[in-house]
Amino acid sequence: MPLQFATRLDNVETSAIRELFKLLGKPGIISFAGGFPDPALFDVEGIRQSTDAVLGSSTAGAVLQYGATEGWQPLRERLSAFMGAKGATVAPDGLIVTTGSQQALDLIGKTLINPGDKVIVEGPTFLATIQCFRLYGAEVIAAPIDAHGVKADELEKLVAEHKPKFVYLIPTFGNPSGATLSLARRKQVLEMAVRTQTVVIEDDPYGDLYFGEAPPPSLLALSAQVPGSRDWLVHCGSLSKVLSPGLRVGWMIAPPELLAKSVREQFIPAQLKR
Repeated sequence: MPLQFATRLDNVETSAIRELFKLLGKPGIISFAGGFPDPALFDVEGIRQSTDAVLGSSTAGAVLQYGATEGWQPLRERLSAFMGAKGATVAPDGLIVTTGSQQALDLIGKTLINPGDKVIVEGPTFLATIQCFRLYGAEVIAAPIDAHGVKADELEKLVAEHKPKFVYLIPTFGNPSGATLSLARRKQVLEMAVRTQTVVIEDDPYGDLYFGEAPPPSLLALSAQVPGSRDWLVHCGSLSKVLSPGLRVGWMIAPPELLAKSVREQFIPAQLKR
């Protein structure tokens, strides 16, 4: 008898990203087709020294122990400071640590999407995100973009027409377009979120990867200039592109209610952990 799989898997196609990464792991392959950092740039010695320092301390055992679902408190404090240095004020208890930003996106799908809900994304956008949202039964609608990111006027028309559960954007160095949302459009998006009471997901794994002029501030940093917008904004960050993807360190900043629901979705009673 064939295995009876969950019907939600009917909406999931083979991942092009997964197949691509199989090739990228082979020696001699240099590809510009995926967000695959050059291993030669990893700070191996710095990470080794940090690891030795932690495991050589008197509290080494605590590092290897189960921890809070929200994430290790000292790490949350460091991430809070990291975001503050980029103009986005957030308290340590205003974020949770995730297994890469992809887990944050999965938690968003798990906590917000009901089958049949509509979600607006940039067209094109990150393929793995589309897969994630469709897994939970979302109908994904593409908003047009140009060299300056999503067309904010067109986005608002789509929001008015479809009344989506949320809007998902990669405002800075979009994947795969490479487009960066202009400062004016960022403010438009935040104003639209308040006006239409629509949740906006800001995915920002690439915001620190620039060589010349800095990109505009994140939506999270700009939210202080648009009253009420912070209540409708979720920010997902990651160290995968600036430190190491193998460490799988990401975080999610969101309204308290969404953070609480996300923590509950991650929670497994201690006696059941393996």
